[in-house]
Amino acid sequence: MQSASPQKSATPSGAQPHLDDHLEVAAANARAGLVLFFVYLAAYAGFISLAMFAPETMAIPVLAGVNLAITYGMGLIAGALIVAAIYMWLCGRNAKLASGPLAPRAEDPSRGARRPQGEAGR
Repeated sequence: MQSASPQKSATPSGAQPHLDDHLEVAAANARAGLVLFFVYLAAYAGFISLAMFAPETMAIPVLAGVNLAITYGMGLIAGALIVAAIYMWLCGRNAKLASGPLAPRAEDPSRGARRPQGEAGR
């Protein structure tokens, strides 16, 4: 019988591994992105549904004389920024949870941190 061949690394030989090469982190980030996408999609579908099936409701003033359409639309814009911030936080948390050599460390200058211009020769 033939033995199973060893798994090939996602990075070329000699290259330093990157956090994106950690498949568990990439999968967790993808799951988080999909969940947040569907949360936002539900909010957007609510807006579109109101506009399609109850347009008179969109004209009702709800906040300081501003109608529901404008208030809901601005809420969607703010919601998109909040969802993006949550996604960034989740990705950072997933990277920290992935212990091992692929987790970025601030004290390692080879992980993409820029040196001040005066320290180029060190």
